[in-house]
Amino acid sequence: MSVFLSETDIARFLGQTLPETRKAIKSSKLKSINKQGQKVFQRDDVLNWLAENFTSLTSERLMKADLSSADNAGLDPSSCGISKLLSDSIIHFPAKASTRSSVLRHISQKAVDSGAVYDASEIREQLEEREKIVSTGLRCGAALVHPLDIRQLYVEKELLTLTIPPRPIAFGESTGKLTSIFFLLLFPDPHRHVHILARLNRLLRSNEFIEEILGASSHEEALDIVYRRELEVISSGGKK
Repeated sequence: MSVFLSETDIARFLGQTLPETRKAIKSSKLKSINKQGQKVFQRDDVLNWLAENFTSLTSERLMKADLSSADNAGLDPSSCGISKLLSDSIIHFPAKASTRSSVLRHISQKAVDSGAVYDASEIREQLEEREKIVSTGLRCGAALVHPLDIRQLYVEKELLTLTIPPRPIAFGESTGKLTSIFFLLLFPDPHRHVHILARLNRLLRSNEFIEEILGASSHEEALDIVYRRELEVISSGGKK
């Protein structure tokens, strides 16, 4: 797993030309370093920047990021990847999770229970450190939680989980909006991570989808809602 990413790597994440990517980087706060005569960026700085900026992209640009990152990860962008990942794990409805720390504790323990990682305290620390930079909570009421530096964890297998606590909590979203839905992303492959990040952002651009998820009472019901929404997104191209 490379520590650094080039401008070309970032362009592939976004599905953009190099000039377009350089313009986006210039307006960002990404800090570059010179390595063997090439301008490169810290891998996790780039992934955190993308996570923060995907919500502001147009639907068309977000679709390009989804498709391009899937292609570079060797995935079929027309498949329901989110639904497949969630069908292989458990969608959690914790009875007691009313604070940011308790939600992260629950998510971390479930990641260990799944066999994806082995140390709940280590993953929780990485999740907490990521939240200290900028909250992964989005204005739509969902959070796309991921480690600050996944290279610090021993990840046995990639993992996507969905946690729906009994009530919304203050998770740190910039406008103060409460957070009701929590996705955990554990993907060592950066292209895979960006693809899942972009696809989730596309799914979450529907208030109706979020309301339906919040009304789900079982793993099967929530999974069916995700599957139907993902089919809708795939078939709509960049319109939704």
